[in-house]
Amino acid sequence: MLTECVVIIIILGITAYMFIRSKRSAWAPVVLPLMLIPFVNILYNPIGTHIAKLSLNRANVIKVIIYIIAFLISSVWIVFVARRLPSGKSKYAYIISSVMFTAVLVLIFSFKVVFK
Repeated sequence: MLTECVVIIIILGITAYMFIRSKRSAWAPVVLPLMLIPFVNILYNPIGTHIAKLSLNRANVIKVIIYIIAFLISSVWIVFVARRLPSGKSKYAYIISSVMFTAVLVLIFSFKVVFK
């Protein structure tokens, strides 16, 4: 799942860059919270190998807990960043779609850990 996470981060980085280039710089920072879950997955993999040496079950539980904490942080960050957006339907659509995106990523990564 490392390559998928790197690709997600690259695509979201390109999206932020395109927002800046198209003079919609208010929308560029709203992409950053979406990168948190893949970034946590990339960071945890080297650390997780050391934890897995202690106990595989403990490592899996810790990884799922870290995903849940990252999801909560990402959700709060999404709402915080969305406050800067102009009010309207696009603001609420951003919040809903972004939280759903991160929730789906967390579910995919968690299922991958649990049913490995």
